[in-house]
Amino acid sequence: MKKLTQTLVAIAALSGAAAAQAATHTVTVNSNVIANAKIGNGVLDLTKFNTTLGTLQSVKVELFSSFTPTLKVENLSTSSGSTITATASEKLVLSAATGNLVVLQGSVSKSFVEASFDGSANYAGLSGATYAPGATLFSNSALFSDAATLSLFSGTGAVHANLAGTASSEFNGTSGNTKSLSVTSFNGYANVTYTYVTTPVPEPETYAMLLAGLGLMGVVARRRKSA
Repeated sequence: MKKLTQTLVAIAALSGAAAAQAATHTVTVNSNVIANAKIGNGVLDLTKFNTTLGTLQSVKVELFSSFTPTLKVENLSTSSGSTITATASEKLVLSAATGNLVVLQGSVSKSFVEASFDGSANYAGLSGATYAPGATLFSNSALFSDAATLSLFSGTGAVHANLAGTASSEFNGTSGNTKSLSVTSFNGYANVTYTYVTTPVPEPETYAMLLAGLGLMGVVARRRKSA
């Protein structure tokens, strides 16, 4: 009798574990691209999580930007050369109804060593230079599991997230007489990764074990009654 009881307990435990075990999945959606995020505010559309897939556990929002700066310098000092440090920066803020989602900052720097002014302020020659490195990709992300964010990103349609971009630059020359110019452009886009769980339907073998266990319990009950 003791052995039978232990067997039934084991069957029940195994069946319960099989029924309760949840599978974790992820799905990623991409937004549209705002080609020139520096000009003004834009909207990124992020498709919401389909709640028929399972129970949403977390939302990861990742923001990307391709930053393209051009830095130009000219040493206007006629008495000395100059070491000029130039930096161009971008800042993107992605926000929604729950507040800021991601803040992305990126910068590109260049150091120039220029001779005394050559008489032509053209960002070239002996006293000037132009640096155009091409595009640099920056990204940043944030992970959310709070109820407000999970609710915002669940359902049908899309989350319309606001994207605001600003640019800045800084130039420092040792001669104290520097002419400079910064020209920047950058885009902005995002993706969202949803992590969710599903509770699987028990396998046919699990049902068979449950039925077998119930059958054994019935046999024992009948034997006890007849005794």
